Amino acid sequence: MSMQIPFDLASPPDYSAAAFIHGASNAEAVNALSDSQKWANQILVIVGPKGCGKTHLGHMWAERENAIVLDGADGFVPRRDYRGRALWIDNGSQADEYALFTLINLVITGEIRALLLCTRDMPATWPVQLPDLRSRLRNLQIARLQEPDEDVLHAIIAKLFKDRGLVVSDSLIAYLLSHTDRSVNALRRLIIGLDQKAASEKVNVTRTFAAKYMQGKLL
Repeated sequence: MSMQIPFDLASPPDYSAAAFIHGASNAEAVNALSDSQKWANQILVIVGPKGCGKTHLGHMWAERENAIVLDGADGFVPRRDYRGRALWIDNGSQADEYALFTLINLVITGEIRALLLCTRDMPATWPVQLPDLRSRLRNLQIARLQEPDEDVLHAIIAKLFKDRGLVVSDSLIAYLLSHTDRSVNALRRLIIGLDQKAASEKVNVTRTFAAKYMQGKLL
């Protein structure tokens, strides 16, 4: 017998402002992003653990500021058309040192309008070799994101299911919060697994189904 392999038809993540979940854990970063004119030298670094909302906030800010979107993991060099624009660099700690140093200087001199960096680690701890860049990083304005609290986590789980086209019960969400790793990244992996297994079995994702899946009874 052949096994049906489900296609992953999940919708792309919704990074709109309407979909962002506000709470005490992200209030500092949300407030800081509200007005880039108040940033020291028009540069801000959002620091927080994986899955806490850095990328979502970056997309929201970039949309509002019509910013150029870059990823430090991809590698890039400063370009002439960056001048006069706002820039958002996700995974800022992975950006090339010379490119990052150049961009920071262009912001300080006013040739780039604003620079937002998102990263998991404090800039002062980045393993950079350029002494002048190390000095710049130590003096950047920081806004911190914390691990989501209970109410925010509940809403995040509902959103993760919604991103995959699923609407689930509050009892299922409460069960996941009580019986699994509460990090957003771990919850995302679990929800993907639940969705794919349910699709292969042609059933809905319910609390009972989730319990059996997590207990290894659906192999």
